[in-house]
Amino acid sequence: KKFASPPADDVPQILQIKHGSNTRVKTYSEFNSAEATQMGKVLSDIVEMYPAESYGLVLWSHGTSWLPAGRRLRSFGEDDGQQMNIPALAAILPVHFDFILMDACLMGSIEVVYELKDKADFILASSTEIISNGFPYDRIIPELIQAKPDLIKVATNYFNFYNQQQGAFRSATISLVNTKELDNLATITGQLLTGQTFDSETFDRLSVQRLDVFREQYAFDLLDFIEKAFPNADTGPFEDQLGKTILYKAHTPEFIEEFTISTYCGLSCYIPSGANDDLKEFYQQLAWSQDSEFHQLFR
Repeated sequence: KKFASPPADDVPQILQIKHGSNTRVKTYSEFNSAEATQMGKVLSDIVEMYPAESYGLVLWSHGTSWLPAGRRLRSFGEDDGQQMNIPALAAILPVHFDFILMDACLMGSIEVVYELKDKADFILASSTEIISNGFPYDRIIPELIQAKPDLIKVATNYFNFYNQQQGAFRSATISLVNTKELDNLATITGQLLTGQTFDSETFDRLSVQRLDVFREQYAFDLLDFIEKAFPNADTGPFEDQLGKTILYKAHTPEFIEEFTISTYCGLSCYIPSGANDDLKEFYQQLAWSQDSEFHQLFR
């Protein structure tokens, strides 16, 4: 049995959804859902009304990785032209979640998951864009509502759903990140970068596996970048730690018939470009940039 969703022009509300029905349990005066404090209030209200031993969070909206709000692209969320920066999103999450599932494009980046690492044990996200249908909720909700969800199964269901499609719809990447290992990944990355040199003006960004469809690319495979930017570095410890951090990863052979996915480590990263000096200051303030010494790449 299906139930009708609220009209698009209805007031913001919290719904209790059960099989075949829904109940409105709280309404709000009109507000912008992409404003961090408002989103934080709604989540806090839910936690207060429904106390539990553990929580999971599904975030569904537009997304463009770590990019700052106010550009022509989005960081996370979209409501009447307003977006939310990832650090602001992390700051307003009211509890520590068992998992965060990001049903939004390009959120499987090292910059995003590192910013959220202290807010969840595990993060499920896509490093590429997500086809408009999003996650196949009919296949994953039965797993997510278990006392201990099998998150690898959730990720596998997502991948299998899109890998069985035809043409441009056969497009997906997915990864399951163990956030407890991200601090070690940052430390090892910093050790790898120490003493290395990088010239953003001469480095061939197009040689690295791309993971977005934008003309001016923002998302590249993290491991492929490290290996090609620093060919003489010992990447063994980095790869070992990456293997501990990424519990599951999968990708289709192509993405919306725009490019081939030849390699995928489970996380994307940004490669600095002289053409994007306006992003330099914002990027260097991100936690990943500071803790991993990635900020050195912007010199």
